[in-house]
Amino acid sequence: MPESVHDQSAYRVWQRRSYDFNVWSEKKRLETRDYMHGNAVKRGLVSSPADWPWSSWRFYHLNDTSVLSMDRVC
Repeated sequence: MPESVHDQSAYRVWQRRSYDFNVWSEKKRLETRDYMHGNAVKRGLVSSPADWPWSSWRFYHLNDTSVLSMDRVC
């Protein structure tokens, strides 16, 4: 097996508690987007998702492309 598969490996794509998954529904897409937008708040880095400059929150909620321009997903 590749070194990244082993539990003791120093190199990983996902943290041990994380896993990838496909998003098939609009409900799950919004849930996942909101979860990502809340990460910096949860970690205490900012008090609002709007305050994290590299978040897509400002793009989706304010149509602000001054820091991060991206393609809108629905």
